[in-house]
Amino acid sequence: MNRRRIVILGGGPAGLSAALSLTDPSLHPNWRDEYEVTVLQMGWRVGGKGATGRRGVTRSVDGEWVLEGDARVQEHGIHLFGNMYVNSLRTLNTCFSELQPSDGEPVMTVDTELLPSNYIQLADYFGGRWHLTPQHLPHNDLEPWGDAEYPSLDILFRELLRLAGELLAEALGYAGDGPGTERASSTDDVAHEGHTHLAALHAVHAHHAAHPHAPDPDHHREALHHLEHAVAVVHRLLHAAHLDEKPSEHIALLRSVLCQLELYVTVGKGVVADNIVVNGIDSVDGENFMDWCRRHGMSEMAVNSSPVQMPAEMCFQFPQGDTAQEPRFSASGFLWFVLRQVLACGQATYWFHRGTGDTVVAPFYRVAMQRGVEFRFFHKVTNVALGDDGRSVGAIDIDIQATTVGGAPYAPLVRLADGSWAWPDAPIYDQLVQGDALRDQHIDLESWWTPWQPVGRTTLVAGVDFDEVVMALPLPCLPLVAPELVAVAPWAPAVDAFGGLATVAAQIWTNRTGTELGFPTLRGTDRVVGGAAVPPLGFSDMTDVLTTEQWAQVYGADSSPEALIYLCGPLQHVGPWPPFDQHETPHLADERAKATVVQWLRTATSVMPAAGTLATTPQSFDFAALWAPPGVSAMGEERFEFQYWRANIDPNERYVPSPPGLVGLRPRAWESGFDNLALASDWIFTGLNIGSFEAAVMSGMLAAHALTGAPALHDIAGYYFGRRM
Repeated sequence: MNRRRIVILGGGPAGLSAALSLTDPSLHPNWRDEYEVTVLQMGWRVGGKGATGRRGVTRSVDGEWVLEGDARVQEHGIHLFGNMYVNSLRTLNTCFSELQPSDGEPVMTVDTELLPSNYIQLADYFGGRWHLTPQHLPHNDLEPWGDAEYPSLDILFRELLRLAGELLAEALGYAGDGPGTERASSTDDVAHEGHTHLAALHAVHAHHAAHPHAPDPDHHREALHHLEHAVAVVHRLLHAAHLDEKPSEHIALLRSVLCQLELYVTVGKGVVADNIVVNGIDSVDGENFMDWCRRHGMSEMAVNSSPVQMPAEMCFQFPQGDTAQEPRFSASGFLWFVLRQVLACGQATYWFHRGTGDTVVAPFYRVAMQRGVEFRFFHKVTNVALGDDGRSVGAIDIDIQATTVGGAPYAPLVRLADGSWAWPDAPIYDQLVQGDALRDQHIDLESWWTPWQPVGRTTLVAGVDFDEVVMALPLPCLPLVAPELVAVAPWAPAVDAFGGLATVAAQIWTNRTGTELGFPTLRGTDRVVGGAAVPPLGFSDMTDVLTTEQWAQVYGADSSPEALIYLCGPLQHVGPWPPFDQHETPHLADERAKATVVQWLRTATSVMPAAGTLATTPQSFDFAALWAPPGVSAMGEERFEFQYWRANIDPNERYVPSPPGLVGLRPRAWESGFDNLALASDWIFTGLNIGSFEAAVMSGMLAAHALTGAPALHDIAGYYFGRRM
């Protein structure tokens, strides 16, 4: 019997997930007898927007490629797994358990490679200045990568009542923290009421913990009343703090607690009022999240606060990437995000000890290779053509970007000093026939604007070279590589409706510790992460990654960086992109990204209050705090040249947003409209329907289901969440 030939276009998280799902021995123990799987990948690495590169020089040592130099991690942005990323976490755990380590390689497990954090630091502007406030996100002690049943809407009010009790207790603590030993009289009566209500909340919570029930207006009438009363109490505590002229720090903390509480109470009210259990979460997709919050009684202060805006900011939901406009985020996406954060297993977030590419992408790739998946690097898909029948993919045209010496398989990973494997930030040139030319001309084979010409071309023909195709390329690529399909596809309206947003990312190494920059000292592996005052908006303390870099080997421990900060956010772009023969486009975009990040540093004391040490410019980050190699005389902004920044503008790098009213345009993986094509990538209908690593992984699982019937849909965590079965 001839084996089916499955070709996956694109090795991002969606393509890797499809390959792993198709070859999962628990789902397909005899897959090698039934089909073969090949992944086509442009450039020298897989991972898509989650790809990582290590800076350094590669050399062949005892038959292995070794990276020498500081091995600093260079990423496409801030990446993490939230506790709702169940499919990604389970896939990673499976890969860790299945991975066959090399001699001298550290054993990787979820415990060694994932760093949990439940903390977020948010910035709000009021009273004429920015205020930083902490927030501890919902979490529990379950393991999201385990077999525990994921919480359902039946326990929503149990969790909301628990969160309300915690926030009310937090507010009461802040109200009693004023100067002096006695609480001011205007706070006294409200605080007494608060403690009384806290006891009532605990009692109602105990009842709903013992008797879970799907959200229902009659069943949860008392619970809703107690939740709204909690909001009223904290609101009065905030008012009393103003009357008592409490310090602004106390007012900011109470204000933050009130906005968090309003978020959770509004979600509970909205789920009941909109009858989400019956109508499904997509019934509110046509409404912007801010309007949905207002409709369910949220105050304007809370609507515009960082706790409520955070999901939209994290997910880049700004029209054309313009952060001067209000975000446009579907209420269904917003609600899915918040509900899955509340109804979750495990800690709130998990961060990558070695960077995304080395912690997640490399194990995905290596296990797929171990199982027998073929990866063809330097294969850029240029055209996916219709067959003569008009109902299937007939051919796939490919540019061969480079060839290996002697035709050997390309080996993309390099060894670090600690024995682990990593992705380099450039091809391993000595493996390539064209390596010297690529290195000397500084060619970026991942750029669609590269002047480099293919060294060969080939065409895969249906029935000869492939039988089925998984389209795992991001949506902005499809009109460029599959115009014939897009012209007749049932999902064609999605191409223009969703579009794709450019983003900016940067990494800042400093010669001062996070504490010296003004970050609070946190417990365990909690980290400072949150939103800033100006774009790029998102920032995170990633200092723990320094321990996997090789600075001390190059510069000595005393001259190595002390802290590492990641930045990421949307990069506004209006109108069509320049033609690909305008080769200067990436450089111009990178210069714009650089200017954006430098401007961010000029206002960085909004999130790093101790970073502005110059009396002449106290609001600006002190550029002398930027790390530079020993002996370098660079001053001021010149020191930024030793940092890392990038503009993510290529079609495969752009982010697909989730604006209101478009969920109906997302096709299922099996709804390509073509007989031999399954769809993947985070723009299709995944249940999550927000651009993310998790949605991409889910899409790959769904593509595998479309081709083989496995995994079963109910085994893809979150696919049915909040939707009618």
